[in-house]
Amino acid sequence: MFMGLIKNEFIKLYSKKKTYIILFLFIALSGVFVAVNQVSENNYLKYNSPKYRVSNMEENIKYQKEYLNNIAKDEALSEEDKAKEIAAAEEALGYMEDELARLKESMINEEEIDWKKSAQAQLDSLRKDYETANEENKAYMKNDIEKIQTHIKHNIPLDEESLNKGFNYLLLNIMVVASGFLAFGLILFNADSVSTEYNPGTLKFLLIQPVTRIKVLLSKFIVMLTSSLILIIITQLVFCLGVGLIKGFGSLNRPILVGHQYEFVVEFGNKILKEIPNTTHYIPLSEFLLKALLLESIFIIVMVSFIFMISTISKSSVIAMTVTIGALLGSNIVYMLSTTYRRLSSYIFLHFTNIESIITGTIVRETRSLQFTYNNVIIVSIITSIVFLIISLVIFKKRDIQI
Repeated sequence: MFMGLIKNEFIKLYSKKKTYIILFLFIALSGVFVAVNQVSENNYLKYNSPKYRVSNMEENIKYQKEYLNNIAKDEALSEEDKAKEIAAAEEALGYMEDELARLKESMINEEEIDWKKSAQAQLDSLRKDYETANEENKAYMKNDIEKIQTHIKHNIPLDEESLNKGFNYLLLNIMVVASGFLAFGLILFNADSVSTEYNPGTLKFLLIQPVTRIKVLLSKFIVMLTSSLILIIITQLVFCLGVGLIKGFGSLNRPILVGHQYEFVVEFGNKILKEIPNTTHYIPLSEFLLKALLLESIFIIVMVSFIFMISTISKSSVIAMTVTIGALLGSNIVYMLSTTYRRLSSYIFLHFTNIESIITGTIVRETRSLQFTYNNVIIVSIITSIVFLIISLVIFKKRDIQI
């Protein structure tokens, strides 16, 4: 009987025009992301082509030489100041000429560059500078060295993250959808799932069946959650597959920097947030994507649980929609205005949409909450979802239904 209830809920959901309208809008949005990624790739390839880079560097060298000549003729400068300016300009010119020489050396032709030669040259330069750098700079340079080494080891071009590849598209889709559209989409899709049943009287028909109220409500929740997950994640994966088959998928070994950790320190009488050196590390894109998909799925679960609770409490679809949208907009406004609220946001599921910052750890820099970590987000989301579901079941079970 319980499976019959679930089947009935699926039939009702997919008999609504609204379901297909929202699905179409999400597919259209995913298509827009493909176009945006392609435009971004075209611009990147245009301005980073070997021919353009060589031409641009030659222009910079030309302007630098003109600048040197102007300094030499500048009578307003003292001889001492002029000597300092000339020395600095000549040093900069030397760097430009070295970069031009490295670029030409790594070129295969005007349209192609041997990225490994270029990467190796960057690696050698970083290692040389690393020896004389201070400790703080060494921490950052160490990350850059590790990144280039990983790219060379796994034969991943350094510019792959700027290309419209399948896995890059999936990552973009997850980040943008989660931060900008996911919550509103879930509200539009689910806000009337329970509340709308009170008006036409279909709920009373369900309640006279030989099943408990708990099973009736759970069937609705399961359908809401399953449909939401399928609508979002399956669409993202299908588009990832499409882009990958046309443009290539890219490498799952591409390194992404994560693990930023922070601490509060007192400097000159002020309490400031500083990043702890040598805490970051690289993980492959495959691991980053899995973590991103997990966070997205967990946010869908907790958001659907919240919408489900409001829809259960309310007997009006309009009220359910208004309350959920109001909570979302209101919390975001307070988040922008109040630093105190931002520090508490690590316990408020509505602010778990910045998936990239949560995984990398940089969300702490924005919120100044040391508790805003990947693991804590998962724990808080699970606990919150359970609380919302329990409240829904208790209220629905005790509610007086007029038949």
